[in-house]
Amino acid sequence: MNLATIADLDTIKSIFAPYAKAYFPHIRQDYICRKIEANNVIIEDGVVIIFGVYKKKQKIGNMEAVRGDAHIGQIVTLSQGAGNASKVLNKFFEEVNTNVWLTVRSSNDRARSFYVKNGMKEVGSIDWASGTIPGTVYKYEI
Repeated sequence: MNLATIADLDTIKSIFAPYAKAYFPHIRQDYICRKIEANNVIIEDGVVIIFGVYKKKQKIGNMEAVRGDAHIGQIVTLSQGAGNASKVLNKFFEEVNTNVWLTVRSSNDRARSFYVKNGMKEVGSIDWASGTIPGTVYKYEI
């Protein structure tokens, strides 16, 4: 996997840009920089994955991850439908070699279908903005 460096920041921002308003209004440059510095950003074939590894048990909606499980905060691709995101995501699953969690807005049907197609299972629910934005919890289990 190609870990991002600060030199990749403008490219990462340009990959996020088309989706920023609809799906990632909360993503700021300082967050991306912190994640890059922590070696928690992958950039490969026009795909960006921002991830982390839990250091202790972590509640995710109505589910609970354990120490050592990974989580994907964001995944975004420059070219939807080209197959690159699936390739990079599955490579990520192989390399982290642990359970992987993520959450997504329940209304994001395209993303939800993508996660299922790539071996993730819908395992729980979550919500944001005081319950006004429902979400779904997904897990890839090794």
